[in-house]
Order: sequence, then C-alpha cells, then structure tokens
Amino acid sequence: MKALGWFSLALVAIVFFGMFAVQSLIAMSRLREPADLRRAAAIEMPVPTAGENASIPGVENFEARDRSLLGFRHYRSTQPTRIKVYLVHAETWGDLQFSALATAIATRLGVADVFTFDMRGHGQNPLHRGDVAYVGQPTDDLADLIRATSAQGDVIVIGGHSTGAAVAARLAAAPGQAKLSGLLLLAPVLSPDFATNKPDLGGWASPLRWRIAALKLQNMLGIHWSDQEVTVQYAVPKAVWEGPLGYSVTSDYTWRFTRSLQLPSADGSELANVRVPYLAVVGSDDEVIDADKLDPAMKSFNKRGDVAVVPQETHFGIVNSQQTLAIIQNWLSKLR
Repeated sequence: MKALGWFSLALVAIVFFGMFAVQSLIAMSRLREPADLRRAAAIEMPVPTAGENASIPGVENFEARDRSLLGFRHYRSTQPTRIKVYLVHAETWGDLQFSALATAIATRLGVADVFTFDMRGHGQNPLHRGDVAYVGQPTDDLADLIRATSAQGDVIVIGGHSTGAAVAARLAAAPGQAKLSGLLLLAPVLSPDFATNKPDLGGWASPLRWRIAALKLQNMLGIHWSDQEVTVQYAVPKAVWEGPLGYSVTSDYTWRFTRSLQLPSADGSELANVRVPYLAVVGSDDEVIDADKLDPAMKSFNKRGDVAVVPQETHFGIVNSQQTLAIIQNWLSKLR
C-alpha cells in the first residue's frame, strides 16, 4: 500500500511537470512585433475602404444561438430571385471585402440576394479581436444567419474567400445544419495540410509552431485552458494598416479561432461529406496556394464540383475579378 502511495505521488508529479513544460513552451513562443510583420509582408492586398458607396447597404442585426446580436449586410437583388448567397470574408478582413462582388451579383446582374457579415473578433469594434468562444463558432454564426434570413423554397448558396471558405465548407460538410444548394470557394485555404497550401501560405502566415505543438498536446489530454493564446499571425502590408480601415485589421488569431478557420481534419478530408455542387475559383498567380494543385486536390475528396483558374489573378485579386464574376454568374444560373 505504501508503494502504491509513492507511485501515485510520482505519477501526479510527472503530470504536473509535463503540464509545466507545456505551459513553458507556450510562454516562450513570443509573438512577432507588428513592425516586423509589416516589413515581412509579401502578399498583395487591396486597401479596404469604409464603403461609402450609396449602393452598399447598412448593417442589420440577427440573433445568434448564444443570444448575441451580430451585424450583417443584405445586398438586395434588383430582379426577382430565389437564390440567396452567404459569403464569409478572409482572414484579417471584414465583410466589406465583398462589397464590390456582392453589389455586382445583386444589383448589376440581379441574380441573387447576397448576405455578408463580420466574423466575431473582426470588424471595427469587436469584443475580443481575433478570438471566439469555441472552435466552430463562426460556422454556427453562419448557420444562424441563414436561419434568420431565409425561407422555405430559397436556393441557398454559401461560400467564402481564403480561410473564410473553410468556415463555409465546415457547414456544407455537416449534414443537417442547413439545407444548401451550392458551395462557393474563392482561393480556398481549407486545412493546415491541404495539398494546395504553399509553405506558410507563401509567407502570408506566421505560425508559432512551439505554441501549436503544446496546445495540440493539451487538447489531446482534454485541457483547454490556453486555447485563447495567439498561434498564428498574418503579415498584413503597411499600406493596409495605414489605410482608412487599418484600425479594423485583424492580424493575430488565437488557437481556437485558427482551428475554426479550417476543416477538422488536417488534410481537409471532410470535403467528402459535402453533398451539394461546389465551385472553386483560384487565380493562376495566387501567392498563397498552388493553383495547379487545386483541381486534383478537390477531386481527390469530392467530384461533385468544378474548379476554375483565372489567368494572372492573385490571392486577393480573385475576389474582384470580372472573370470571377462571370464564372459565378454562370454557375449560379445552373442552380435555379
């Protein structure tokens, strides 16, 4: 009995020492300084503006499942349509990223109503920038927005750009969450080990690898007390920081938010669960993902969709490309 007592004490000591070592790894992994990140920025990004165009709708509110009131914009179609498109913005941005594309789809072409929203932790005045309450909350918010703004008989299409595409794909891969008709993926960054990813996303992402390793170990043991720690930073250009909406940029993401911006499996295998047609669009000059690998990577898991490569377009340029708009218009017309 005495030996068993000593063994128990030794086991407890080992566990505590292990947890101390893991916490030390998290603490020792220091964030990069903002000035250093700006100097390292190599990805072209349009400078976001305040969206003063009269065609950009004001912010409305919907109630999420945790009873939070979240903002969204509704770009109303100029023509009668049953199609409703819900778009999730990329990392670092806000919903105004889609102002030109949403206006073109709804107003100029009149092919669909378009809805955009700021993910929690983003926009001009978030409660906790770059953080969420739990893994998957952005996808839950997307589902709640759809429930609040759609009706029976609507043709519902969800989509997003970059990691925003992963937020939409998480919903499309979860049967029963929403009745969907299509999935739109613009330059998708779907998972950490997805076959299209360039190393560190072409220098766009700066992951804190020791922190990530430590947090993975903690989560495997069922421990989540450090999930609010920042694990990825993005090298946003100086011109964006100094632009009219620079104060709203979100460059640092916590562990739980980073995991929310990707499919659950590291290789993105949940794409096999998507039961609706998808359209993936990428620029041939994308700095973040390898455009040539997107079609085989998508088709390796799911053959229910199409992949289009737009010549001479970049990772962020793809959103406002007129060729992208034409491709989307043609695809939406088939979903009527």
